[in-house]
Amino acid sequence: MTPPNLSLILVMVCFWITFWLVRKFLLGPVGRVLDERNQRITNANETWEAENAKFLDRTNRVEADLDDAARTAARTREELRTEANAVRQDKLTKTREEVDRRLAAAMDELDGQANAARADLRTAANGLASLFAGQLLGREVRS
Repeated sequence: MTPPNLSLILVMVCFWITFWLVRKFLLGPVGRVLDERNQRITNANETWEAENAKFLDRTNRVEADLDDAARTAARTREELRTEANAVRQDKLTKTREEVDRRLAAAMDELDGQANAARADLRTAANGLASLFAGQLLGREVRS
């Protein structure tokens, strides 16, 4: 039998020493860095999800508040429009009543003036008729 090859044992010892050194000084720190990175990513994702949920909740509340405000504004606008229409209608009614009253007063005044003018015309017509008859007859006519 031949004695074992010592170079194989030496290569195996170098391999295991190198493996141990690589594992201790390279793979261990790199693994820890990767683990820390994964933990930071996980924490960041959890934080983002929590903040995103808060954001969505607040956004929904703001949208609900805006919807409520829009409904309130529409209701208020409609109430004010109704009130303004009532005030407008009241003013129109009062104005029409005042116009009708003034028109009636003006018509009464015009009727009085027309009756006075008719009476004046009758008097003037009688005077003119007497004058005309006097001119035709050649003498003075008494009415």
